[in-house]
Amino acid sequence: MPAVAVRSMFHSLPEQPSHADTISHCIEACFACVETCTACADACLAEKQVERLITCIRLNQDCAAVCAATGSILSRANKVGHRQLLEAQLTTCIAFARSCAAECQRHADMHKHCEVCARACQHCVDACTGMLASMRMPT
Repeated sequence: MPAVAVRSMFHSLPEQPSHADTISHCIEACFACVETCTACADACLAEKQVERLITCIRLNQDCAAVCAATGSILSRANKVGHRQLLEAQLTTCIAFARSCAAECQRHADMHKHCEVCARACQHCVDACTGMLASMRMPT
């Protein structure tokens, strides 16, 4: 779902979440990371020396799964009483996206898809870090 749609949805809710723009940016980054990691894993599988990309493929798949869960959880706006769980999920997402970005960056010179994926993963790290920071600030 594009960020514009998510932002519009949050602004239409009876009880608007605080930091709606930050949340929608984070959701967008998580789902973009899902798409990019999935495509990167598929592209890695098509490479001639796929055995050198096994770790990358596995991290792509794990990162996509964690980012999908994070985006889905963030899409449900009512988080009253679940702050610690949301912080844990965001922290986990950051760890997976950071690891995937580092692994893809190792292959970026040889594989353009890994370069693209590393950027998407880093964008997700930045968005989730921003989300954590906004949760810790008074609204």
